[in-house]
Amino acid sequence: MKRVAVLHAQVPFQWGGAEALVEGLVKAINRELLGVRAELVQLPFKWYPEEQILADIMAWRLLDLSQSCGEPIDLVIGTKFPSYAVKHAKKVLWLVHQHRVLYDLEGGEYDRLILSAQDLAIRNKIREVDAMLIGESKGIYTISHTVSERLLRFNRIASKPLAPPSPLADKINPGAYGDYIVCIARINRLKRQHLLVEALVHCSRAKAIIIGHGDDVYRAELEERIKSLQLQQRCQLVGFAEEKVLLNYLSGARAVFYAPHDEDYGYAAVEGFLAQKPLITCADSGEVRRFVEVTQSGWVAESDPLSISNVLEKVMLMPDKDLHRVASAGYAMAKTVNWKNVLEEIVVPFL
Repeated sequence: MKRVAVLHAQVPFQWGGAEALVEGLVKAINRELLGVRAELVQLPFKWYPEEQILADIMAWRLLDLSQSCGEPIDLVIGTKFPSYAVKHAKKVLWLVHQHRVLYDLEGGEYDRLILSAQDLAIRNKIREVDAMLIGESKGIYTISHTVSERLLRFNRIASKPLAPPSPLADKINPGAYGDYIVCIARINRLKRQHLLVEALVHCSRAKAIIIGHGDDVYRAELEERIKSLQLQQRCQLVGFAEEKVLLNYLSGARAVFYAPHDEDYGYAAVEGFLAQKPLITCADSGEVRRFVEVTQSGWVAESDPLSISNVLEKVMLMPDKDLHRVASAGYAMAKTVNWKNVLEEIVVPFL
């Protein structure tokens, strides 16, 4: 029996795409590879203050995952920073993302406003260590072209993009094109649900259903914005939705809006394609924009409400048959994303 440890840095009480990915990977290995057993190994992650990040890296580095109960662990698969700090003779990296505030988000609106000289010194040290830890890997993969491009740009490390399938892939059923736009994402400023809310002001034909939970402060701001703009009849902030409810909303949507800032991957985009819905995103949405550009199964607006509203107007007026035609290439692309391709790249060759 071969043993594989899938490594994940878990922010306590938070659950999102990264958690779905690692749980899905463990299940896929145990289901599809005979003679192989996988388990998920997690440590909590706290990214503030800056010196705490060094402690988190060291916690992973000090783990001994060479054996368990006297039996060898044959392979470890690192995912999100800093899980790949583990030292192991056979370590593979499937990078979800690095600590982005040290790279593409540094100095911008999603970074801290004030950094001390000590903070900056710690960040430089983490970047130095980060490149070394990644370089130890026997195979270096990422979840998207966007993550690979960042890794090459900031660390000069080449990698191979390998897309993860959605945990809902086998449960999504395309339905009729309804009268609302659906947005499915964790409630977070990086996901930018406010852009959809504010776009509705300029497009009276459109309705929106926003599904997700997360940042309570940002959610309160969204609720207040919906109220102040008098959009209560056209914009529902659903919060957490049970799987069956979420699938029904997705199946009956007219299109999917998903426009996070420089997204690593974007399950919601792939899920929208599987539901045969066109995708509305923004020019600075990272991998989501790439999905639209490669498939032509949607529209790329600028990240401002007026530009988005022009797309909403087009979608609301477009005949259903034309929406289906636009979404068809996205559907075909999404159907090619599966666990078999993943396992044949990051597991089988290393056992």
